[in-house]
Amino acid sequence: MRPNIRQIEAFNAVVKCGSVTRAAEDLFVSQPAVTKLIRAFEDACGFPLFIRESGRLRPTPEARRLYLETEKLLLGVAQIDRVAKSIRNLEEGEITVVGFPALSMRLLPKSCARFLAKRPQVRLSVMTRTSPSIPDGMLTGKADFGVSLLKTPGAGLECHPFGECSMVAALPADHPLTNKRAIHMSDLKTERLISLGRDDLSAQVIEQAYIQAKEEYSPAIQVQMADSACTFVAEGQGIALVPSLCTEGWSPTDVQFRPFLPAIKTPMWLYTSSSEPMSQLAKDLLAQIRSTVEAVEHRYAVVEETT
Repeated sequence: MRPNIRQIEAFNAVVKCGSVTRAAEDLFVSQPAVTKLIRAFEDACGFPLFIRESGRLRPTPEARRLYLETEKLLLGVAQIDRVAKSIRNLEEGEITVVGFPALSMRLLPKSCARFLAKRPQVRLSVMTRTSPSIPDGMLTGKADFGVSLLKTPGAGLECHPFGECSMVAALPADHPLTNKRAIHMSDLKTERLISLGRDDLSAQVIEQAYIQAKEEYSPAIQVQMADSACTFVAEGQGIALVPSLCTEGWSPTDVQFRPFLPAIKTPMWLYTSSSEPMSQLAKDLLAQIRSTVEAVEHRYAVVEETT
């Protein structure tokens, strides 16, 4: 019969303590129980483990050699128990997230940082992909979840609404329009505009809004990233319409953000695996990110225009 973990624990305790009495105290069991476990372990091993000398048990040479291995085993069991406890308490694990640039450049790191502050053992990977590339990033990067501006269901993935992202006006800190609670499209008729590239989904939505309003949209500067647009704004080069999600972390002495009217919103979509359930740790991070997104959107909720 093979030895079991309780027999090994009793054997190690007796080797360390030198007596059945002290081993029983360490294991919180009775002396007869320890004696029975040691006998069963000896039977399983097929050779004597202890020699009694002056009231103490001295391990045989074979027992000392065996102890080197059983100690490793129990240390491994203890490590497994610690890891299991950490996983159970959501203190340890791995999470991979993929998001579109406006989300993953600023808001996502800040939200994840707050999450990790209480979970230093969690390993996190954040991937930045354009919205059309996020489904592929989900599959090749084996991400736990992804957030995109496009709904493009693919094999092995589920796609659900995640929320909405509003466009806001980014203004130089000393610009006269910062005196307004909200910026209307008509306020920008004579302003120098900074736009995102035409391939950017946010830029497409903004252009469509101008077309519907029959207003001219002729930006003087075009960039690929919302962060770049805000940097030009901070340098006093004009005004930009950017996703609310990229407003995190900018100093109000550099850039001021205001709601934009008429409201321009783009839907966001959550991608998850259709074959593998999301871990509770990933679910908690997703909830943290969703809460942060909702807080930002609430901050720039459209208000009545003021003069």
